Amino acid sequence: MVVAVSDRSQHDSGQSLTEFALLLPILMGIVIGIFEFGRAWNIDQVLTNAAREGARLAVIGTSSEGDVLEAVETALTNAALDPSLATISVDGVEDDYGSPATVQIDYPYEFTFLGPIMAFLGDGEGDTPGAITLTSQIVMRNE
Repeated sequence: MVVAVSDRSQHDSGQSLTEFALLLPILMGIVIGIFEFGRAWNIDQVLTNAAREGARLAVIGTSSEGDVLEAVETALTNAALDPSLATISVDGVEDDYGSPATVQIDYPYEFTFLGPIMAFLGDGEGDTPGAITLTSQIVMRNE
């Protein structure tokens, strides 16, 4: 008995569909992971830049702690982040020449797509499984 080519291609089309169905969740997980971690890295860079701006202002002798906080909050607002979620600590603003001034920002980040999946798979204890705290600290010497 001779098997026709058209019979064989109809049989193989089901195999291709099955392979695609098996690989699609893996491929989507990789793409979503790239998106999620890229966004977290972007926010980390924004925090670093905001802390740097605050530290630059902190080492100038004419600025106060309020000026530094305002500069950091403005930088966060310009990057479309909510400054009320950030924990900003400023130390050594009006210290002597040569002493360090430190600006530290802690900001909570919850993964948009992976967070609910991690919360669903988590045990429900402690902090939200799909959330992390991004931290940036800049230290400069007073001038």
